[in-house]
Amino acid sequence: MVELLLTYKYLILIPLSIVEGPVLMIVCGPLIVLGILNPLLVYLIIVFGDIVGDFAQYYIGYRGKRFLPYFKITEEKLEKAETYFNENYKKAIVMSKIVYGIGFTGLVAAGALHIPFGRYFKTCGIVSLIQYAIWFVIGILFGNMYVVIEKYLNYYAAIVSLIILIILLFAFIRKYKIGTKASL
Repeated sequence: MVELLLTYKYLILIPLSIVEGPVLMIVCGPLIVLGILNPLLVYLIIVFGDIVGDFAQYYIGYRGKRFLPYFKITEEKLEKAETYFNENYKKAIVMSKIVYGIGFTGLVAAGALHIPFGRYFKTCGIVSLIQYAIWFVIGILFGNMYVVIEKYLNYYAAIVSLIILIILLFAFIRKYKIGTKASL
């Protein structure tokens, strides 16, 4: 994924963010810290991609009720979801967005239940803005840690290499001394 980001930068962000935005935001963190990617542009593109993905899931549910069994959404599950969405659609959408495993199914169910698109879009948009702000901070912190760790790993690698070289030198000297004593 990093190679794709380095090669195509912002062009590849939209399709990748539609599929998996949180992981992408974490992966972009080090690239932002290193100055390869613009942080504001990355944030806006990934939020946009996530909202496009939410729209696609809503549309699948809204227009494709006949395909719901392929997503393991039965009529019984849809009836339970309808009760939950009718009681508190905001909570249902928020939970669908932030809890992995039910996300796709919950957003498809919102479309299948014909939750008004304006309310759906507004709730998804607000959740995406907040959710990706958090992932953005985590990605930046991860990026900063990567830069610091890389610096210390260079020191660590140099020290370990030096220690190994010293051990090999002592082993060689010891073997050479034992070899010369045996020949006398």
